[in-house]
Amino acid sequence: MPLVLLPLLRFVAAILSITFVRARRPLIFMSHVVDGLLLAWLVVALTRGIPSLITIGSVPNGLGISMIGDRIGMTFASLAWGLSIAVSVFTWKDQLRPYFFLLFHLLIGACYALAFTKDLFNAYLLFELLTLVSFLLVGYQRQPRQIWASLNYLILSSLGMTVFLFGVGVVYAHCGSLDYAILVPLIANAAGEPWVLLAASLLVAGVAVKAGVFTFSLWLPSAHARAMPPVSALLSGLVIKMGVLELFRLADIFPIQLPLLVLGSITGLLGTLYAVFTYDLKKMLAFSTLAQIGYILIGSGASTWEGRLGALEYAVAHGLFKSLLFLALGEAATQLGNAQCDTLVAHKNDIPWGTRIALIIGTLGIIGLPPLAGFDAKVILEDGLASITLRIVVLLISVGTAMSFSKFIPILFAKSTCRTDLPHAMAYSWLGGLILAFWPISVAMSSWSCCIHAFTIVHIAEAVGAIAIGGAVYALFRKRTFRLPQAIFHLEISPLIILLGFVAVYVLIAVGN
Repeated sequence: MPLVLLPLLRFVAAILSITFVRARRPLIFMSHVVDGLLLAWLVVALTRGIPSLITIGSVPNGLGISMIGDRIGMTFASLAWGLSIAVSVFTWKDQLRPYFFLLFHLLIGACYALAFTKDLFNAYLLFELLTLVSFLLVGYQRQPRQIWASLNYLILSSLGMTVFLFGVGVVYAHCGSLDYAILVPLIANAAGEPWVLLAASLLVAGVAVKAGVFTFSLWLPSAHARAMPPVSALLSGLVIKMGVLELFRLADIFPIQLPLLVLGSITGLLGTLYAVFTYDLKKMLAFSTLAQIGYILIGSGASTWEGRLGALEYAVAHGLFKSLLFLALGEAATQLGNAQCDTLVAHKNDIPWGTRIALIIGTLGIIGLPPLAGFDAKVILEDGLASITLRIVVLLISVGTAMSFSKFIPILFAKSTCRTDLPHAMAYSWLGGLILAFWPISVAMSSWSCCIHAFTIVHIAEAVGAIAIGGAVYALFRKRTFRLPQAIFHLEISPLIILLGFVAVYVLIAVGN
């Protein structure tokens, strides 16, 4: 029952929030409390070794709408709950129009439903709902650049979902079911057949548009950079994680390990490269999101328990520190007029001290300083990589991340006396506290032995060394600029790149088999 109630009650809250406008704040508070209780119920069931499972409508298995509260689903649902608290607290005193709360509840409810669904067509419908809601949220303030960024997102996401739907059709035509559990043996028995390669390619290419994969999610830099801070936090911290979640599910059904490894490496390296040479710091955070998704894709494609576990943990860690960074940097940019690095450095004393502390915690988390959130998850992920090449790729992404966030150093240390608004400070405290105290969360998600193993001298030295090298390289080349191609993010070019990406995925799956 909690599997159904979590999304359903959020959808009810969405309707009530626009019907009874004055009750929208109490509705948000009640939603968080009820969601927390329902998630706790599911966690207890999962710790007993029996994940919750329900088929709505009491129809035969494989025909109804089935939902499962397994480890993957609970991980992403818990992330949705934590980030929804942060965003609702951050916006507590903001004068937002009623339909913002309608969209907010719909987005969280759709994420809950996606986390628990075990049916390809239901996933498609929920992705379409997320696309529509995210489109409206990006353009919420109705500024010209926001509207264009939201249209870009809508068009490319619709293209991706159309490709995904073709894949769903191919699977149903050959299997007669879209239930994940039923598909696993059927796809395994048909391994290597042309229709399996085609279906897997269509599904991966379609969902990659939503998952922050560099050569597919070409809408991401402008949408994340132009949206208002709470929306950017939700998009980067949560919405693209739903695409990652679906890739986790598909990896359990289809032989897509090689595409995940290749796309993860390309995403991580190119995202890092663009982040290093971008000086609009909100856009830099967006490119950094692409880079960090590279970690998760590499871990999920590693086909090892440690790799997948580390990828899951890193998805949670990234959601926390990237949401914190978008909220804090967004507040600073709003106060100073733009997010250009030079502007923020020149007026660093006007940035509230609470915002600077949030930026410090988020920066230390994302560069992987021990023992914060980014460190532990990354070590577990690396332990699951057997290939030296993949370990080098992960190391290069880590060094590049340190280079990118070295731009924050002049901003973080100032003598401002400006105070942070209480709701903003509370949101920062919630996310910052989870980042600082991530180790107990990691123990709960993995095991005591894995987490203890992360804190060896070798791992700590590697993390600190990557940070030091990244900072040193940035200090040497910080005055040099390098223009990277921007045409790939234009709407007239992006669809072609996505379709070429589909062909590349097909080839990789064929080679991997």
